[in-house]
Amino acid sequence: MCTARRKRSAMRASALAAAAAFLVVGTASCTKSSSAPTTSSSAQAANVSADNKGITIDFVSGPLNDSFFPPLYNGVKDAAANLGVKVNYIAINEGNLVPSSVQTMQAAIAEHPSAIVVGDFVTSSVDPLIKQAIAAGIPVYVDQSGQESWAKDGAFGFVGQQGGAAGNAAAQQMISAGAKNVLCVIHNAGNPYLNQVCNGFIATMKAAGGTVSELNFPISDSTNPQKVTSDIGAYLASHHGIQGVFTLNAAVGTDAVAALAQANLTGKVKVGTLELSKVAINDVQNGTMLFLVNEQPYLDGYYGVLFAYQYVKYGLAPVGTVNTGPSIIDKSNIQKVIETTQRYPDVLGSS
Repeated sequence: MCTARRKRSAMRASALAAAAAFLVVGTASCTKSSSAPTTSSSAQAANVSADNKGITIDFVSGPLNDSFFPPLYNGVKDAAANLGVKVNYIAINEGNLVPSSVQTMQAAIAEHPSAIVVGDFVTSSVDPLIKQAIAAGIPVYVDQSGQESWAKDGAFGFVGQQGGAAGNAAAQQMISAGAKNVLCVIHNAGNPYLNQVCNGFIATMKAAGGTVSELNFPISDSTNPQKVTSDIGAYLASHHGIQGVFTLNAAVGTDAVAALAQANLTGKVKVGTLELSKVAINDVQNGTMLFLVNEQPYLDGYYGVLFAYQYVKYGLAPVGTVNTGPSIIDKSNIQKVIETTQRYPDVLGSS
């Protein structure tokens, strides 16, 4: 576990420098500063119509140093390869969320692709740009966040998970485990989507007679496992009686497990988290973590590209929203998850 955590910390640090880079997948050559491998093969290309090669999709989403996004990115790559289309993956810098969300969306609009798929994490800043793209004749599909505003913006659909629903699902798990006095840890203070998740968690806990406190810290701290472990440990030491800890990032979840171990609270305080990682999956298997809330980000990536492609080519789109979560992973179904991660790395969670 310690080795995995060191690897995760190193991966985070190295990826921050390229957090806003363009990553190009598909059949076209790479022209951006950081590129992903071409995903098409001769076998796949033989089954793809030649006219698909003219379709370009810009996919604006989160950085690959966050454990949520590598599976999403793999879904993007697989869809691009299977469909034979070019996809530019444009990564937002979470450490500078609002301006980066604006800059990456502006960059996508400037390229005037066939369609844009965007994670609408900061609706106040991104919604006007979605409208701008649509006014410029670029179809927009909203992915992961922005379920409340995509239709008003004029986007043709949404795929992902509603924040409040994820928080509700997590709270139900805590309630079932008997945890009524719980802590919600927000690792990126000011992120509207994470606030929605925590608010949904709080509402459900309070409706069941529980109490919820919040611990917020900046995204810069969340990339330092020792700092997060210390912050959570200090909070637990000064707030006795906490029965559960809910985090909104798999890496922070494993830091919470470490904090409990240091405080000799393992098994006494329940831990659950959004997202999956190999370390978090192991924690569920060995009983040090109660549950994971899985949005199935691979589907966010794959469906985002697929639906954008079908809209560009045929004018077809699902009616309304397509929900990819929340799905709960716990001891009852963890073995299937382990088998999948061993056979298909980075489809369910990152390292």
